[in-house]
Amino acid sequence: MQATLTVFENRFGRSPRSLRAEVSTTIPRQVGLSGSSAIETAFMLSLMAYHDLELDSISARELAELVLKIETEELGMVAGLQDRLPQSYGCMLHMDFDEKLMINRGYGDYTELDTGILPSLWVAHAQSGEDSGKTHANIAKRWQEKDSQMIEIIGHLRDCANQGRKAIESENLAQLASLIDTNFDLRQELFGEEALGETLTAVKLARSLGSCAKQCGSGGSIFGIIPDADFAEIAAAAFSEIGWSFCDDIEVGL
Repeated sequence: MQATLTVFENRFGRSPRSLRAEVSTTIPRQVGLSGSSAIETAFMLSLMAYHDLELDSISARELAELVLKIETEELGMVAGLQDRLPQSYGCMLHMDFDEKLMINRGYGDYTELDTGILPSLWVAHAQSGEDSGKTHANIAKRWQEKDSQMIEIIGHLRDCANQGRKAIESENLAQLASLIDTNFDLRQELFGEEALGETLTAVKLARSLGSCAKQCGSGGSIFGIIPDADFAEIAAAAFSEIGWSFCDDIEVGL
């Protein structure tokens, strides 16, 4: 919260007026469900409104970039735009971080996707997790060092995202499910099994029950497509046995 106040003051040139802020959230803590950035985004918008700043005085893209500064510049965390952009835009996005775009203009191409054509989804998560920065720290270092294996895997992940967009738009659920599985397999190759911890166990469980599955974020939560009418009841019991919570009434978008 203090870091958000600092970034607000630097961006808008205003010393925050006296205030009392209370925070509550339904997002489980540190399980890769973007809980911290959600709080920062909401608090930044609240600060703008409280200080009579028009919420549309900055674009959704600029808001996401501003929130990213809270974690990277003030908190010293390793983070990216992937969480913050959908939260700022308030919708499902295809995000293209093309290197030339990022270098030449400082941001990528962000395209809204229609959530109405998504299949029914489920999410499962552990009761607690770890700081995502710990998971990503070595990855950022490998990228800076131009690790050849990492560059190749990132290229495959990019292709998955582009193909996933086409699968969603064409409502090709079989293709989408395959890409979700491929995404996790690539991340497993990138991070290694030890870094995935119990997330790997959870993904294997979901797949054994007939669903595709991948991480939501850095770890501690996974999601997939509900394959049939019986899946939710069976999966809820199975995930409970390993100490995870299961939810099948997922609504994408705001």
